[in-house]
Amino acid sequence: MNNWVEEVMMWNEDRDNLNYSPSLEYSMLDEELEEYMEAGITDDIVGQADALIDIIIVATGALYKLLDGNKQKFDDCMLTVTAANNLKPVDKVNGKIVKGDKYIAPEPMIEEILCK
Repeated sequence: MNNWVEEVMMWNEDRDNLNYSPSLEYSMLDEELEEYMEAGITDDIVGQADALIDIIIVATGALYKLLDGNKQKFDDCMLTVTAANNLKPVDKVNGKIVKGDKYIAPEPMIEEILCK
């Protein structure tokens, strides 16, 4: 059985939907964010979950298309950002994740991945 990321990738591949368009991706993400905000205002937990999942799926597809369907670069970029985010501590006062002393920005590593 495929995992959900592979399902998103296959969905785009099966439909020859690999042309990255920043304005289209932004528009789709904006629509899903609007649905998330509406569900939050009405305390609709099912709507919130659905919208968050749609945001993740749209963003996953957008990154995959941005990387021209290169699964290795996709994985490498995701792991790079995840590793950088794992170095961020949580501010105990407001619960926000902050950049601490050990934080290393992922952009130079992403640039290296994209230029391989």
